Amino acid sequence: MAKAKNSQKEITERRNDKRTKSTDIAITVDGKDYSTQNLSVGGAMINGYVGNLSAGALLAVTGVGPATGKVQKVDIQARVNRAIPDASQLVLTFLAVDEKAYEILQGIMADRIRILELNKDQP
Repeated sequence: MAKAKNSQKEITERRNDKRTKSTDIAITVDGKDYSTQNLSVGGAMINGYVGNLSAGALLAVTGVGPATGKVQKVDIQARVNRAIPDASQLVLTFLAVDEKAYEILQGIMADRIRILELNKDQP
């Protein structure tokens, strides 16, 4: 298991599988597009958030798409799982995902799997 350090303590990585981290996808919350990390069908971490949402808050994600392209309109009901004001991040859990959003998210995950397969022999 890999170990990562942050300013407060050492964190042990508990995931068994490789993950891809991408910031080329955007999601729309309250009319503003945010870059994402660790995006999946079940949730996302958004960067650049400055606002009043805190853990437990409910919100609607109204768009998903490439950060440099056209964001598609979707209807995702989500809950803030964790707010990290110092890092301007929100960690979201998706509670309900419409069909369009599901197709987009599945496509993103399939692309990431292809990338992992291409890089499987690299450390």
